[in-house]
Amino acid sequence: MWQTKSPYVTKINCSVEIPASNGCEQESFSIEFTGGNIQNCGFSTLGFEGIDPIIKLNSSSSSQGGRFLCKIQAENPFDENNCKCGWKKVTRIVGGTETGVNEYPMMCGLVDINEKIIYCGCTIISEQYVLTAAHCIENKDITRIGILVGEHDVTTGEETNATKLFLVNKCIMHPSYKENKQDDIAVCKIIGTINYSAEVGPVCLPFHHKQDTFEDNDVVALGWGLKQFGGAKSTTLQKVNLTVINLTNCKDYYHELTNSDICTYSPGKDSCQMDSGGPLLWQDPTTRKLVLAGIISKGIGCASDEPAVEKRTGAYIDWIQSITSGKNWQ
Repeated sequence: MWQTKSPYVTKINCSVEIPASNGCEQESFSIEFTGGNIQNCGFSTLGFEGIDPIIKLNSSSSSQGGRFLCKIQAENPFDENNCKCGWKKVTRIVGGTETGVNEYPMMCGLVDINEKIIYCGCTIISEQYVLTAAHCIENKDITRIGILVGEHDVTTGEETNATKLFLVNKCIMHPSYKENKQDDIAVCKIIGTINYSAEVGPVCLPFHHKQDTFEDNDVVALGWGLKQFGGAKSTTLQKVNLTVINLTNCKDYYHELTNSDICTYSPGKDSCQMDSGGPLLWQDPTTRKLVLAGIISKGIGCASDEPAVEKRTGAYIDWIQSITSGKNWQ
């Protein structure tokens, strides 16, 4: 007898090769569960999906022998009510820089509705709010801005069914941005509600990492930006792995940095033009969830020898909460 124990649904598929008998009286293979059982003998296959099943093999003393092979898998089905934020969809990735389709459910894009192009990145933080860079919405007519979620390849609508465009209710820049141009962060509220799924959902905000600088940590930047400085815009969502470096090392290139900034650098890698406003993601090693470490703000050039600067999200948590009133943050 073999008993499975799991807090999740258990899936079993078995192939059985044991002697057959009338009514399986002499030898039998069975899967027992609350409320019933599945029994068979001879050459057969059995399948089951449920909670804590028990596998039994009954044989007689005169058995001629046999064999069985079972594949048992515990599945934790996606549940938007239990998985609050920061999930990542497992996908097959082709190539080194393009993401899998909907691999990063929190990614969104700011769309110029008239031009029909994604011109900045953004990040989903709740059913109605996204974060982006303030310079992406500065002097913009919000009636011309759309929020595109669930997108991957901007040239086709066939690779995913998750894509949806929302109009914007309002966008709020950080109150200090116009004066100092340093607090390059903005919150936009959509018209409607984003329905969460495996393909679309919110990032985790760094409530437990408000003071963290993420120095020496690896992070991922996302965007549909230019692949090279002055070059063609990417048609598919791209990712690049970067390392957070000491802020002091950045001050040789940027003289007005503050503790609300993050500096990233990796040789030959960088976020590029039109990636502005997109996320800088850090995976929490304990929870494995994706946390919004920063918002892409500025860089001297694509994959240059200079570092890039992002706004450290933790420095703005209190402000984000203050303008998203009514949202019960987890």
